[in-house]
Amino acid sequence: MLEAYYGLNGKPFGKSLKPSELFISKNTAELLSRLDYMKVNRGIMLITGHPGAGKTSTLRLFLNKLPDISFKSFYQPLSSVNVLDFYRQINTALGGEPYHFKSRLFSSIQNAICDMVTNSKITPVFIFDEAHLLKNEDLVELQIISNFNMDSLDPAIFILAGQPHLKDRLLRPVLKSFYQRVILKFHLAPMEADEIAPFIGHNLKIRGCSKPPFSEAAINAIFKNSGGFPRMVADLALKTMTCGMQTNATLLTEEHVFSAAQEL
Repeated sequence: MLEAYYGLNGKPFGKSLKPSELFISKNTAELLSRLDYMKVNRGIMLITGHPGAGKTSTLRLFLNKLPDISFKSFYQPLSSVNVLDFYRQINTALGGEPYHFKSRLFSSIQNAICDMVTNSKITPVFIFDEAHLLKNEDLVELQIISNFNMDSLDPAIFILAGQPHLKDRLLRPVLKSFYQRVILKFHLAPMEADEIAPFIGHNLKIRGCSKPPFSEAAINAIFKNSGGFPRMVADLALKTMTCGMQTNATLLTEEHVFSAAQEL
């Protein structure tokens, strides 16, 4: 119904967007440039951002652009595990034998990384999503895993993406040593007010709509009610379009946005 009413060829703002279809905001572009820096320098990177800021989608775009000939990514979405499972998760991703002891798992992980870098000339990229759920013990173990040749070499890339309070945890004395090993830290802020209309227009254009039905007042209201977070902007814009369809509106106004916000 929504697609037919607005002349779309698919549902807008969906999760099915290809990485290449992602809207690149100013902050997203800055994060991508920092990730490019990591491709060259390697080591541990920390990315923080509130829910819906676009951390995972930006990482998906980054991984999609990595050349298979020189990089291999390992996405680790399960962060709330104990130390032994943390080791097993990484070792399994690397194709290691299912050892039961941490010492054997540690050797298997480091040997697999060294073999990949030295013999295959491939840089492994580990992504730990929802990293704020990692236990302190897991972060300490990650520091040990990433220590090669008496801490003189960074053969792999380890990226931790989580909510802002993760950085606060890392600043505590118990994790101070780990925090000092993080070579790059980036906080992904929400979109700015002047990016809301281009964001909505970009997503609707992908679905065949060249003229977004939002008034300027509606765009401003969406920004005020969403804080500029891409996920919230998308949800609110879609709900506003639904409210407009239900009232047979041809132009979406500030009132439609307020009605939509009350239902989210």
